[in-house]
Amino acid sequence: MKRLALAALLGSTLLVTACASNSGSTVVNYRGGDLKGIITVDKSTVVATEGGLPQMRAILRNDSGVTQRFEYKVVWLDEHEMPVDEENRPWKSAQVNSKDQLSISATGPHDKAKRFQIQIRNPQGVTK
Repeated sequence: MKRLALAALLGSTLLVTACASNSGSTVVNYRGGDLKGIITVDKSTVVATEGGLPQMRAILRNDSGVTQRFEYKVVWLDEHEMPVDEENRPWKSAQVNSKDQLSISATGPHDKAKRFQIQIRNPQGVTK
């Protein structure tokens, strides 16, 4: 029983590692403003849910000495690095205190979504 549990744990760890390191493409796309180098991704992973949809998790970090307000959205990419749903994903408002972190997560729209990109911009007052 212990061996079965250990095998399942190792298998899921390998899945997370394989999905998280699927491509060398950048995880963050700064959409203007002055947030590059201030809001950074500390860690990110992609795992498959029980239903087969990909789910991402990432930790955004504020490297500055002041509270940062910004907007972000998660865009899912297919195996050819093409967006599969960019227009349908809303911008979300966020605030991270100085030297603090924010955990975000999102589920892909379908199983063709293989990777993700986090887009970050200064607050626009726009929700989509």
